[in-house]
Amino acid sequence: MLVVDQPIWRYAFASVIVTISTLGFARMSYGILMPFMKDSLSLSYEQAGMLATTNSIGYLGMVLFAGILATKWGSRRLVVLGTFIVSLALMYLASVHSYGAALAGMALLGVGTAFAYTPLVNIVVGWFPHRRGMMIGFLVSGLGLGTLISSTLVPFFTTWFELEGWRQLWFFYGVLSVLSALTALLILRDPPVPLLDEGQKKQSLWKEVYLHKRVLLVATIYGLIGFAYLIPQSFLFSFILEAGINPYQAGQIMALGGIMSIFSGPLWGSISDRIGRKRSMLITLIIGSFSMALPVVFPVALGFIISQFLWGVTMVGMLSLIQALATEQIHPSYAPIALGYVTIYLATGQLLGPGLGGWIIDNVGGIPAALLLCAGLLLIAFLLSFKIEKRSAAHPVAEPFVPTPKITNP
Repeated sequence: MLVVDQPIWRYAFASVIVTISTLGFARMSYGILMPFMKDSLSLSYEQAGMLATTNSIGYLGMVLFAGILATKWGSRRLVVLGTFIVSLALMYLASVHSYGAALAGMALLGVGTAFAYTPLVNIVVGWFPHRRGMMIGFLVSGLGLGTLISSTLVPFFTTWFELEGWRQLWFFYGVLSVLSALTALLILRDPPVPLLDEGQKKQSLWKEVYLHKRVLLVATIYGLIGFAYLIPQSFLFSFILEAGINPYQAGQIMALGGIMSIFSGPLWGSISDRIGRKRSMLITLIIGSFSMALPVVFPVALGFIISQFLWGVTMVGMLSLIQALATEQIHPSYAPIALGYVTIYLATGQLLGPGLGGWIIDNVGGIPAALLLCAGLLLIAFLLSFKIEKRSAAHPVAEPFVPTPKITNP
């Protein structure tokens, strides 16, 4: 009989490892390290928010370029390059002593993440198109693992090294990210892509991607999510501390969100493969909106715990669902370009979110006002998601990867 050795779990493992570095360490860990960097570098909340915004600027400036390059050079090459750039930027951040130097490091992190993440999604979708929800879910679960690792390590590093512990932690993340890049180099391969027919070859990217109405709707929803989700990542930990909860307990509460987000992507990806992306998207958005409003009206330990549980179990799921939706709207050969394009909307939202959140905190109503902004943005995304249509059957998907079979005796 024939036994086919499918590499799906090896690809899932490599994808998780890469996203731990490029999303977990390079994007999400900053919110946990921010209070310590803020004190050590004597930053205002507005400046601290601008560091996260600068990360998004680097990401925004390169994400569409990365999608186009992936179609020309291959996705694997960019994933490895981007992860190495992230590792260098993380090590560099360990040595900064000024606001300007920190801005440069955060921008470089964004560039590395752009080169690595979009092509990585293209790889898993290309090899496993019929399980794209689950595979993208595994991919983004690295975001939750990175948050969990950060939440667990921060109390120890800041205890051992006191105010400068954040430096040692950035460097440690950089070392781990070198290992992530080597893992990608050893395991990942570029997927096959179905050819365009003659009619599709004559269409421009403007019609097939940039002005496609379904792509634009998905992009708008993605932008709202991007606007919203870095606000709590940047400021919720500080809000928990302001509520009188000690740093160790606050780290445990943030770790709860990280633990739940590990399962969120694969959970909602698998659910969406069965009940549909639209229905899954609506559920995650309304729960996520509620989770951000809860600590504003109930700012005690239990309120924060429930909030982080709900946020963790849905936030990463939202990201995996919207990415799966983006790759389903057009021909597979355009998938990396479409994903890069809609990610510009995400990055634009990320660009606005932390900076505006920091300004609101300093000038309007403190951290609770910023969390309510987050909840409201997710509610708008929820309403827009009712307009999501089913993908046209005219858009084919690539055949799943079937390696050369091994012959064994029956």
